[in-house]
Amino acid sequence: MTGNKRWGQPAQGGHSLPFPAANEEWFVPRLYWHGGAQQQASFPFQASERAPCDLNEMKRGREEVGFSEARHPPLPEELVEKIVSLMPFPSILKARMLSKAWAAKFQSLQEEPSASGRMSCETGEEDQGSLKTSAAVTPLLRLVMETSSTWDSFCPAFLLRDSFDVIAYSRRTNSWKRIHSLSYLPHDFVRQDITAEGSLVCGSVVEECNVREHNLYVTNVLTRAYRVLPLPPNMTPVGCKHLLQQGADGYTVVVFSLDPHCRQNDPYTFDAQVYNSKIHTWKTTKVTIEHDFYMSPQCSAYLNKTLYIVSRHGLGVLSSGEIGILALNVEDLSWEMFYMSFPSLSRPCTSVTMVLCGGQILVVLSLDVEPPRTWLNLWDKRHRMVSCQHSLLVMKVDLKNRQLALLTQGPPVHLSSGPVHNNPVTDGKYIYFGAKTSGSVVAYDVERDEWSSIPSMARSIRINRGFQWNAFSFRPGLNSFLAV
Repeated sequence: MTGNKRWGQPAQGGHSLPFPAANEEWFVPRLYWHGGAQQQASFPFQASERAPCDLNEMKRGREEVGFSEARHPPLPEELVEKIVSLMPFPSILKARMLSKAWAAKFQSLQEEPSASGRMSCETGEEDQGSLKTSAAVTPLLRLVMETSSTWDSFCPAFLLRDSFDVIAYSRRTNSWKRIHSLSYLPHDFVRQDITAEGSLVCGSVVEECNVREHNLYVTNVLTRAYRVLPLPPNMTPVGCKHLLQQGADGYTVVVFSLDPHCRQNDPYTFDAQVYNSKIHTWKTTKVTIEHDFYMSPQCSAYLNKTLYIVSRHGLGVLSSGEIGILALNVEDLSWEMFYMSFPSLSRPCTSVTMVLCGGQILVVLSLDVEPPRTWLNLWDKRHRMVSCQHSLLVMKVDLKNRQLALLTQGPPVHLSSGPVHNNPVTDGKYIYFGAKTSGSVVAYDVERDEWSSIPSMARSIRINRGFQWNAFSFRPGLNSFLAV
C-alpha cells in the first residue's frame, strides 16, 4: 500500500479520462474505527473490479425509478404547500432552498426593483413603479401568514458586530441560536444602531461623501428585501428612531431630532417626523418640552396609535418625585405632556425606562446598587461583586387616572449575582434585564409575578469577547413577510 498516493489519482501514468483504464490500480480512502477514533487508510483496487456503469444499466435504473414513481405518485402541490406552511421558524426558511420554484414562492411579496426604489429615494422623486409589489400573494404565503402567529419569539436578541449575525434566545428550547444575518445589506447600511419590530429592522444609510444628512432603511430579514426611505422634510441629523407596526400591511418610522436653533436657556424643541409606509410620505411637527428627553426606543412604548416616551429629567438624585411622559399620536401628530408621581424610594433612582408587556405599559425604575463591603475579605467572590438585589422597580401605568402602581421589586437574592442594566427588552410576556454577555440574564414573568434567569449567551455560543447589553426582541411571526 502506497501512502503518498492521493485519492482519485492512478498509481502509474496519467490519464485525462474521468475513470481509470482497465487493470489500473487506484487508491480509495476508507474509514474505519480503531481505539474509539475514526481513522483513514487507502486501499488499492483494480479498475476492472469497479461496478459496471454503462448506458444500458443507467437506462434500466431510470426505468425502475419511473416505475416506482408510477406506483407512488408525488403528493399534490397544494398538499405539499400546506405541510410546508406548518413548519416552525426558522426551519421553514429551508424550503426556499429546495428549488428555484420554491424560492420564488417566498419572494412574491418583495418589491421590485430594489435598485430603482433606492435611486428614487436618493433623488427625492418617487418612482411609483417601484412602490408596487411585483406579484400577488401566493397560496403558500397566505398559508404561512395564517400560521406565523404560532411561531416562537426570540428574545433577547443581539447583533454581532463582526459577522452581523443575530444571536437570540429561544424559551421553548432554552438555548441560544443563530437566527439570521444582516450581511446581505450593502456596505453603507449601518447595522450597529438598529431598531427592530417583528421581522423588520430599521437602520441608517451613511455614505462617505455625506455624513450629516443620511437616509434610513427598512429591511425584512425573512425576504431580505429592503427599502431606503426618502429624506425627511427637516434635514437635521437623525437622533433616535422608532419602528412601529401598523397592522399587517404597514409600518411607521418615527424620528426625533433636536432643533438646531434651540438656545441653551430655551425649552427643548424637537422635530418629530413620522414616515407612513402605506403612503410613503413624511409628516412633521414641533414638540416643545421643558426638560431634556432621552428619545430612545428603550424609553418608549407604543399602544393604540400613540407613542409614549418617558423622561429622564432629574435622575440620579431623586429619592421620590415625578416622571414626565410624552404622548405622541402618530396619525394626527397631536401630542401632550403629563406627569406622574412615584413613591418614596430607599435609594436614589438612576434611570427610568418603559416597556409594553401583556398589553399594558410598564415603567421600570433602576435604583442605585449597593456598593461592596470593603471591610470584608476582597478575595471572596461574593463580596467583590456588586449586588443588584431589589434594584429594579416595575410599575404599572394607569393612563386613565395618570397614576403609577408598584407591580414588583427585584431581582431576589438568589438572582443578584451581578449588576444589570436598566435597558429592558420584552417578548410580550417576559421582561429581560442583563449586563454583559458573560453574565446571566434576569427575566421577570409579568403574568405569574416570577423572577428567573436564563443561560449565559457567551457560554452557549462560545463568544469570548463580551460586549455591553444592547438587546432587542425578534418576533418573526408579528409581520412575517410584510413588504417594505
